[in-house]
Amino acid sequence: MLMLLAPASAFSYHLIGARSSGAVATAARPVAMSPAQPVRWQTAARLAVPRMVQVDESSSDIYDDFMGLNEAGESVPLELEEKEKLYLECLDSFYNEGGKEVLSNQKYEQLKLDLEFSESKIMSYSKDEIKYLLANKRFKMGQPVLDDKQYDDLRLKLKKAGSAVALHDSPTCSVETGVCKMDLMVDKGKTRLLYLPGVAGGLIVFCEASFWFLHLDPILSIVLGIVPVFFFGKFFTENIFAQSPLVVTAPCPECSSLLTVYFGDLFSVQTDGVLKGNPQVPESKLSLTCSTCKKELIADRDSMVIASLPKF
Repeated sequence: MLMLLAPASAFSYHLIGARSSGAVATAARPVAMSPAQPVRWQTAARLAVPRMVQVDESSSDIYDDFMGLNEAGESVPLELEEKEKLYLECLDSFYNEGGKEVLSNQKYEQLKLDLEFSESKIMSYSKDEIKYLLANKRFKMGQPVLDDKQYDDLRLKLKKAGSAVALHDSPTCSVETGVCKMDLMVDKGKTRLLYLPGVAGGLIVFCEASFWFLHLDPILSIVLGIVPVFFFGKFFTENIFAQSPLVVTAPCPECSSLLTVYFGDLFSVQTDGVLKGNPQVPESKLSLTCSTCKKELIADRDSMVIASLPKF
């Protein structure tokens, strides 16, 4: 029987703690909402009451449900969050404590298989997302495994990849400047729609050419043209139709209205200076106005944040 100290939720790793609630940008963390905020974080960490989780070691088949023990010693199913927390504990101990094993190999495989069949989100996380969660956990424990630059670079990498793990749910504001910042989230659906004209056009041309010159069946042409059409659509979109395309969304840091921001250029209009007569590459920072609160905002592609202007 294994005894484990565990908070109620596995996601407390990145929802609680000074590091995860720090600055949205790459400035020194934390950005204070008030001078006493770091003290509140430390107090919350001290007041967290651990809960004992007991693992039932009697089951030997990895295809059995992963069970725990109640106070009476009876075998009972564990909540999904408890199993996710235990899974992260196993990874953390193995990689950050010199290969320490929290569970035996058989129990670990049983837990992993149970989470996969339970459709746990953690099982779909990438290596970097798991690393980010464990870094927040270790920082909260006072045993950081990443320095500030490594942590910021990892979080920025996850944000640019469209990972929701590294995003903050609420804006971060500075009492010194009055600037409020919010994370930008990659809108994969709208970004992929930009590639639709190139892919559709390339597929039509390929099917027509294969029919008239090679006399191939249209269905066979579609199957054979998947790979060349994909690369043609990517080349056409990124070099002719849209240059450096990226569509992101974020709540307005002032009023929480959902905003959509497009980075890049269309048909090299800005690059060739067609409208303003001043050729320039697509900018990484864009100025926009919220349609709801009418506040001026700045969206930064490099840091993946949208921020209000300084108030004082």
